[in-house]
Amino acid sequence: MTDKYTFAINLMDESFNPYDTRNYGLAIIMSETSIGFCTLDFKRNKFLGLHRCVRNEVPPQEGRESQIPSFREFLDGVCTTIPWLKNSFKQVKIAYHGKNSTLVPALLFDPEAREQYLKFNFTPNQDDLILSDHLMPLDAYQVFTVPERMMEAAKHIFPKSKIVHFSSLLIESVWISYKNRINSPHVFLHLREQLVDIMIFDGRQMNYFNTFTFQSPEDVVYYLIFVMEQLNFNPEMIPLVLLGDVATGEGLSELLLRYVRHIETGRRNESYRYSYILNQVPSHTLFPLLNFFSCGL
Repeated sequence: MTDKYTFAINLMDESFNPYDTRNYGLAIIMSETSIGFCTLDFKRNKFLGLHRCVRNEVPPQEGRESQIPSFREFLDGVCTTIPWLKNSFKQVKIAYHGKNSTLVPALLFDPEAREQYLKFNFTPNQDDLILSDHLMPLDAYQVFTVPERMMEAAKHIFPKSKIVHFSSLLIESVWISYKNRINSPHVFLHLREQLVDIMIFDGRQMNYFNTFTFQSPEDVVYYLIFVMEQLNFNPEMIPLVLLGDVATGEGLSELLLRYVRHIETGRRNESYRYSYILNQVPSHTLFPLLNFFSCGL
């Protein structure tokens, strides 16, 4: 632990070689308050490490209020403790973990109108950069914002990286993992930092996707039941797949069982090998991160 962050997950296989990172891939999910990253050995097609760092609030000093370090200070602190993050990698991918995003069908998408698309649902901040991802499976674009200060901090450490939106990564991760495994509608419920993503996918097409802010497990259940009722799905019939940091909604699983009959947790992509040390983390935790290299983003 440092004064700037705390390790929530810190796992690395003993075969990891910091001098061989040119043969490794580094996948990152970053938010204002946390950074998650994993390391893939391309030669062995094996995930070696999985980490998640949570940003600390600096305790108040006499005459001063408590402060949260800037994202740049946070990222620099992580890289000081883990210096190999500054090495050259074969591939670096970054997803930004923000709420402000909207999907636009490719037929309607105009790159010059990205700000207008967002303004239907959000008001971008003055220091936000407006970007877009092309989701090939959907033939749609995800339009989203990234704070300029976070983009600059990330590019300072990882200058050759491309930054995409977390929801784009989540959608493609579910698509890749389940497109040949299911032939009926499934609800995918993903929990992250006070946000819950709900996606309905039938193995061929995505029928629904949205992100909600939640404060309690009851909020999550409310949004889930609301979405299912709007789409005329019976909670006792349609399977529910749990993804992400389910522990953030303590007691959620028990609450869900009152309303949903069929519940399962997400499984890892069988196209890869995984170090035994990653078995310490449930397979649904950081599910999109461990699918990043399979996505076309």
